[in-house]
Amino acid sequence: MEPRPRRLPAGHLSLVAWISGHGFGHWTRSEAVLSALSTEHPVHVRTSGRALLLARKAPWAASVREVDTGPGVVQRGPLDVDVPATARRLAEHLERWEEVAARGAADARRLGARAVFADVPPVAFAVAARAGLPAIAMANFTWSWAYEHYVGQDPVYSRAVSRFREAERSASGAIRLPGGGGLDVFPVGSAPLALRRAPTCSRAEARRRLRALSGDSERPHLLVSFGGYGDALDLSAAARSNPGWRVLSFARPRATAPNLTVLPHDHDLPHQDLVYGADAVLAKPGYGTISECLNGPTPLVYVEPGGGFREHASLVELVRRWLPSAALPRASLEAGAWGAALRAAVAHRPPEAPPPPGTGKAVASIRTLLRGQLPLADVRRQD
Repeated sequence: MEPRPRRLPAGHLSLVAWISGHGFGHWTRSEAVLSALSTEHPVHVRTSGRALLLARKAPWAASVREVDTGPGVVQRGPLDVDVPATARRLAEHLERWEEVAARGAADARRLGARAVFADVPPVAFAVAARAGLPAIAMANFTWSWAYEHYVGQDPVYSRAVSRFREAERSASGAIRLPGGGGLDVFPVGSAPLALRRAPTCSRAEARRRLRALSGDSERPHLLVSFGGYGDALDLSAAARSNPGWRVLSFARPRATAPNLTVLPHDHDLPHQDLVYGADAVLAKPGYGTISECLNGPTPLVYVEPGGGFREHASLVELVRRWLPSAALPRASLEAGAWGAALRAAVAHRPPEAPPPPGTGKAVASIRTLLRGQLPLADVRRQD
C-alpha cells in the first residue's frame, strides 16, 4: 500500500510501527496509541495476517505494508494450537530473518524514521538495530517467552527463543502491560491494561445500533467473538439451545436459527462498539477482548482454551479481578450449554475496579522518545 498524503508540517519525525499479525489483540491496543501519535508524527504500519486487514482501513496510517512479522501460533480452530505447524512456519521465519531485518532497516531509513515501535515481533528490534534507531516495545508477553512453552517438542523452538530473546534485549524502552510474561527482558516500565480503543458513541447509541443490525429489540444480545476462528463451532445449534438470547457472530453458521445473526464484515460498528453495546460477550480470554469489555464493563463468558496458550492463566486472573465474568468449560461451549455461565457472568460483581486508562501515558512515553527530550534511560522509567 502506497504512502497516504498527510497534513503534517515538514520536519515532523516519523515512526515505523511493527505489529504482530496473530489475532486482533496486538492491533487493538496498538491502534489506540498509534492513532493518537499520528496527529503529530507520521506513523508507518508494518504488519501481516489478521492485523493487516484492519491496518488497511486505518485512516491515520501514513502507509501500510505487509511484512513478515513472524507466525505467531498456527491454530486448529479457536482454542487449540497446532504445535507442529507452528514449528514449520517458525523455521521459515528464521530462515528469512536477516533478509527481513535488512529490508526493514532500509525501509526505515528511506522514511527518515526517528524510532521503531514494536508490538511485539522480535524481528522489529533487529530492524531498529540495523537502522541505528531506538526501539520501544509495547507488550503483555514476548514471543521468546511464548515459544519457550514448546521447547522440547521441536528443536526449532529453542533456536527461536535464543534468536528472539537476543533481539528483544536490544529494546531502548518498553511499555510493559499485565496479563502475560517474559517482560523482564525489556527495560523497566509498565502501564495499565486499559490500552484499548475507546467506543465511538454512547452506550445507549451502541445498543440501539446493535439492535438495528440484529432486528431484535426484545432479547439481550450475546456477541460471540473468537478472533475469526468461530467457524469451527455449531453456532446455529447453540443459538437454538439459548432462545432467551440474541446471538451475534461473524462466523458463518452451518444452518440458520431464529435468534442467530451473522454480522457482515462491512458493518458500520467498530468492534469496540459491538462489545460496548452487547449485554455479554462469549470468547477466548484474549487481550483485545478483555480490554474492550472494560469499556462497559460488559460481562465476559470466557472459554478455557487448550494448554497451548501460555498467557491464558494470567489473562484469566485479570478477568476475574476486573470484569463481571464466568468460566465456560469447553464441553459446554461445544454442546451449546451456555445458559448457566451467562447468568453467572451477568450477576457477578468483580472484586476490584480496573485501573484507569493508560493510553495517554503510553503515548507520552513514545512522544518523548520521538522528540528526544530525555535520554532513553529516562523514557524507560516513565509510567
